[in-house]
Amino acid sequence: MPMTDDVKQPRIRARLTNDTTDFPHNDIANAALYMRERLSKAFEDKDRGDGIFLDMMAMVTMVAFALEGYVNFIGMTLIERSATDKDSAAASWSDYERKSTKDKVKALRKMTGVDIDWNKRPYATIGELNEIRNMFAHPKPHKPKVREWEAVGTDAEFRKQLRDYRPEYEERLTWEFCTRAYDDVEAIWQQLLEAAKINLIDALSGGSQGFELLAWVDENGGETKA
Repeated sequence: MPMTDDVKQPRIRARLTNDTTDFPHNDIANAALYMRERLSKAFEDKDRGDGIFLDMMAMVTMVAFALEGYVNFIGMTLIERSATDKDSAAASWSDYERKSTKDKVKALRKMTGVDIDWNKRPYATIGELNEIRNMFAHPKPHKPKVREWEAVGTDAEFRKQLRDYRPEYEERLTWEFCTRAYDDVEAIWQQLLEAAKINLIDALSGGSQGFELLAWVDENGGETKA
């Protein structure tokens, strides 16, 4: 039964333990899944026209971040297994931090011997996913490919042609690509976990928290052992 404000709680001395681990790849992957479900419903119901592209931007970014989080978790776990000093293991994996996600996957291939075909799904998607992710992470001006051309038509047709112009990232960021990227990243995650012999439950955030009563403390600071 929880304590209420009008119930005076006794003061104690205790030993607190916090044996929990947070793996951010779980939250990021959940964000990607949430955006996928939200967008799937929007396309099925056809009840939204505005904001769908913005949601796809958010989804594909979370998918790319999830892939990097997955790869970092597996790499760190493998290095910790092979090292007696976990601090040195952390330092060893930090050597990969500035590498691209694809290069990190190549490192995992060497560690695990997993069979990877870069020309087929799911791994063929990594390059395109990273390119789109980098367009948003390091945005640069996108000028139209064609600045001037001749055409025959009406005023309304010309205006439509100009309105229909889309920058490269918008042309590439389709719903088909978003769903393919999500499916392929999850497939890569499962394959790498299996190759690294890591149980999925060990990749989830969680643990235990609590405290152990050592002594009762009175108003004067005196203690009575529990």
